[in-house]
Amino acid sequence: MPTLLKQGNYYYSQFYNSDKKPQRKRIALKTTYKSVALQLHRKLEKKHALGLFDAWSGFDATASDLPLSKNSRLGDVLSYYISQKSKQDWRDRTTKDTTYVLRAFERVAGSEKPISCLCATNFNDYINRDSIAFATRHSDRTKLKPFAKWCVTHKLLRMNLADVKVYNFQQEQKEVVSYVTHSEIATLKQVIRDKVAADIARGYQSKNRNALWLIDLIDWQRWSGMRISETLSLTPRSFNTETWDITIGSATFTTKSKRKQVLPIGRVKPLRELAERLLNECATLDTPLFGHSDSKRTSRTFKKYVRLALPEREDIHLHSLRHTCCIELLRNGVPIYTVQRWMRHSSVQTTQNYADLLNSDVGEQVGRAFIQFLP
Repeated sequence: MPTLLKQGNYYYSQFYNSDKKPQRKRIALKTTYKSVALQLHRKLEKKHALGLFDAWSGFDATASDLPLSKNSRLGDVLSYYISQKSKQDWRDRTTKDTTYVLRAFERVAGSEKPISCLCATNFNDYINRDSIAFATRHSDRTKLKPFAKWCVTHKLLRMNLADVKVYNFQQEQKEVVSYVTHSEIATLKQVIRDKVAADIARGYQSKNRNALWLIDLIDWQRWSGMRISETLSLTPRSFNTETWDITIGSATFTTKSKRKQVLPIGRVKPLRELAERLLNECATLDTPLFGHSDSKRTSRTFKKYVRLALPEREDIHLHSLRHTCCIELLRNGVPIYTVQRWMRHSSVQTTQNYADLLNSDVGEQVGRAFIQFLP
């Protein structure tokens, strides 16, 4: 039977099935009132008991209740799918990003096409279109395949889901984990300082409003390993200055895992000192720690300076600093399970993917261990 949970100020119904992946699935009730949450929870509980609701798809499992058929237009099916999923368990950012991909797919496949006429080729032609980065293809697949699975579940479409894939052509086999070295970070920070100084002299930037805050952001990202959306959501309220724990997640920001998370920085000296300085500059308890909250605009600004400082490293993005943090921790001998907790990876296998990049370090470490046996 599902259980009623409260996370932050909102309520959720959590379902459990040992045969499903993931085994636990939360459905957002999208209310802060317990009385309303109980009513909604009981409705879902009843429908689940009658076999009329599938928590993992987020929809009524009976095709008879679905206002769609095999002859429905792709555009209509997508509109219904997006509407229902955004009401169920998609975060606002997930709704925005997934809708963008699904609507782009609609334009390519044809909005008027009957849903039953779709096949794996339609999905693969979109996912594997020319000039799209390998990582982007994987990202598009993670948004399109659940839609295809939902259509198959509701008997709107007949298709082997295993056929929806990213083509692994040889020229596409590029490492998707971009890592920034110490020297590259130093170069980038110096270029930012020089560019800001030149712009201030020309009147393009002012002494009070300029891009020097990016330097602090770069250091924060490479030491904390936080996602950029998490960092930009930080305010003084996120910090417990007695224990120096950072709470990631609030009433206005939901983490990727949909759970509040804690990052202990008390003994991470450079991170704590940076936090102390930034907190002293915040005017109120609700002031963003870095003074900015738009992740896309921040990413574009960061990318502009990367192109100036490191024109040959087009693969570097703000998220690359999270990769850098993970790789540096592993390279300096931090146990992989400790790194997993610091990075807040859902599985140690995700952390292992970074460790696999350090195979070149393995021989060096083993060599140091056996050097004592040399004559």
